[in-house]
Amino acid sequence: MAKVSVLMPVYNASGYLDEAIASVVSQTFTDWEFIIVDDASTDGSDTIIKKYAKEDKRIKYYRNEQNLGVIKTLNRGILLCSGKYIARMDADDICVPERLEMQYNFLEKNTGIALCGTYAMIINEEGRPTGKIINLQSDEYLQINLLFTPSFVHPSIMVKADVLKANLYSDAYKHAEDYELWCRIARNHKVANIPRFLLKYRWHTQNVSVVNNFTQEDTKRKIIRGELQRLALNPDKEELKLHTISYRQYDAKADIGKEAFTDYDKLENWFSKVINANKLSGIYSPNALSAHLWSRWIVLCLAQKNYKRLLSKPGFISFKPHVFIRLIRLVYFYSRK
Repeated sequence: MAKVSVLMPVYNASGYLDEAIASVVSQTFTDWEFIIVDDASTDGSDTIIKKYAKEDKRIKYYRNEQNLGVIKTLNRGILLCSGKYIARMDADDICVPERLEMQYNFLEKNTGIALCGTYAMIINEEGRPTGKIINLQSDEYLQINLLFTPSFVHPSIMVKADVLKANLYSDAYKHAEDYELWCRIARNHKVANIPRFLLKYRWHTQNVSVVNNFTQEDTKRKIIRGELQRLALNPDKEELKLHTISYRQYDAKADIGKEAFTDYDKLENWFSKVINANKLSGIYSPNALSAHLWSRWIVLCLAQKNYKRLLSKPGFISFKPHVFIRLIRLVYFYSRK
């Protein structure tokens, strides 16, 4: 039995498939099996996969008789995995050579953590770097950050196989099924991100986030609402919009279509609600939550150049030393993104 099962669904990905498979084959960590499930591709992807499977017996090829979609394909693949850990991979991305080794060693050393992701370099259709994805690292902050955003690069994650097999992807959250899964796993297990760029994440016109952007955003809001309901909060439409604000969305000098933000009083009231609800539920660390919300406030004020609000004292903040130290670290982290 292999120590790591790499799981990759494929649908009409012949343009990038060679690079994706080759990046797994060339890993410094060698005790793996590669479960590739072809979702009835029609572009010759199967020919590429079979070529590699013939050359390397660790590669195991499966094909759906008809197109089932990514969620059913992933769930089928999960049940085919025999490794202690399952690493996700997508057919248009590239693993750096040390990826599996570093994630395996991390999970073996940190046995209380069930899932870990990594940083990612964004590449375009030609493979040229165009950006980076840096996510929070510690379980304490990731638990809170899942109230706002997925917090993991999906094809970068490695997870304990028994945990994933007990928590399959849900059809009820199409196009954001990974986000809902991370939330579900994080309720009962610790999670983390390794602060290393171990994946080249390809961004192109056929990405799910591009093709299904509006549906995906609606589903994300549904997930966020569900997470807030764990705090006994039931936000209305305006409160939910306030909650999901980020400095990137509301930078007045950013892309066309972005708008300036002015509802600071309402945002302050909403963040106060979240703080008070957590005092009753005790789900999150009070100090970490206060620092996290305060950091979002500061980054938003800086992005909008609203220095008057930046220097104000919103009602939800705390000047406890443990909060302030966390705040400084978080603002520094966001300044690097």
